[in-house]
Amino acid sequence: MRILLVTNDRLGRQRAGPAIRCVELAKVLAREHEVTVASGVPGDIEIPGIKVILNGLANPAALRAAARQTDVAITQGLVLHVFPFLRRFCRYLVVDLYDPYLFEHLAQRGRSFAIWRYLRQWHLLNQQLRHGDFFLCANERQWDYWLGCLCALGRLTPEEHERDPSFRRLLSVVPFGIEPQPPRHDRAVVKGVMPGIAKDDILLVWAGGIWQWFDPLTIIKAMGQVRDRANIKLLFLGTRHPNPDIPEMPILVKSRRLAEELGLLGRSVFFREGWVPFDERQNFLLEADIGVSAHTNTIETRLAFRTRVLDYIWAGLPMILTEGDYFADLVAREHVGKTVSAGDTKGWKEAIVSLASSHAERQAMKSYLSALRERFHWDKVSEPLAGYCRHPYHSRGVSGFQIGFSRFLTPAYRRLLHLRRRKPELAASSEKDSRKAKFMDNGYRHGETEAGER
Repeated sequence: MRILLVTNDRLGRQRAGPAIRCVELAKVLAREHEVTVASGVPGDIEIPGIKVILNGLANPAALRAAARQTDVAITQGLVLHVFPFLRRFCRYLVVDLYDPYLFEHLAQRGRSFAIWRYLRQWHLLNQQLRHGDFFLCANERQWDYWLGCLCALGRLTPEEHERDPSFRRLLSVVPFGIEPQPPRHDRAVVKGVMPGIAKDDILLVWAGGIWQWFDPLTIIKAMGQVRDRANIKLLFLGTRHPNPDIPEMPILVKSRRLAEELGLLGRSVFFREGWVPFDERQNFLLEADIGVSAHTNTIETRLAFRTRVLDYIWAGLPMILTEGDYFADLVAREHVGKTVSAGDTKGWKEAIVSLASSHAERQAMKSYLSALRERFHWDKVSEPLAGYCRHPYHSRGVSGFQIGFSRFLTPAYRRLLHLRRRKPELAASSEKDSRKAKFMDNGYRHGETEAGER
């Protein structure tokens, strides 16, 4: 099979979650198929054994030519809107929904024309849900959400139910993964290198970016309450998205300002400028003692799959997380970290002091993490996608005509019931009326009485 994976994220040494996922899935699929990876924006990446197409927006001809040769296309985000020819040229279409970005969009408050921006995102998302043959999500919470969306758009049809009553052949869970090789420390990058962070300090690291749906402010406030523990330091690793089209978010400005107002900036709270190259992130993670991630109590939290937490698992890093998302539940259940209620500054302070003070507890968590790591290896988590690519198939929901016609079905159904009540002989008088009666009954009553009442 010829597989084409397309992202609108930057493919380069510095890459964020969507690009990482695109590249790592491509590596797994390339073991069995001819694989091409494409991005709509400029980049600087080479992947052995995989063809790479960069800057597709500026030069769509190469991507268009690749699409004409493609059996299975795998898309993310708004790729189908940017490159609509993928749907026409590629034989099968996989839509990766691992990032419920509509809720991330809602988290960015105060933007002009908010309702129109939302409606655009909502419309484009629904278009993808109508056109895909196979869909991916990151966890079971997302599976419930996306299955509801597909149902509302008429994708859970009798034909699909007949093929698979679980609907796992339409929508499957393919989490984000981690490399099977354990990380190795190549060089010192933080402790004893960055001014203000000593070799024997207890280092808390916030991997990834500071986005609007996160809550770095509560952790910074907690750091203000442990200022008497001068050896506890907090480092934010990502302050500028590798895609230059994504601007700095207001929450980053607020975080810097708060750290400065509390007298913590450059003393116990640090912001590393830029973005850590993907192949160097292990050096930062392995020098840290605790991984942290905090968020507010929103629907985005409920459905999120925090890829930064996978880096903590990969590096064997005990962690402190805000309650409410998938990984917070996992961390509590597997005893590999501590969880704190959303916005609970005191709880964060206590968790930081407790875990920073107990080397034995951190070591115990590390031993549990080594066993947990294997669950998320890319070749294991990507198996549903690999299976689909081996034997792809089409899936279709109700058509536009059927959607338009459906508005007439309820009054027509009631009318036929009325006729049947008045002339019961119609139900069996002729082959034509027999078909009409079958339409009326169809073996189901849907909670209605003979008179059409509920």
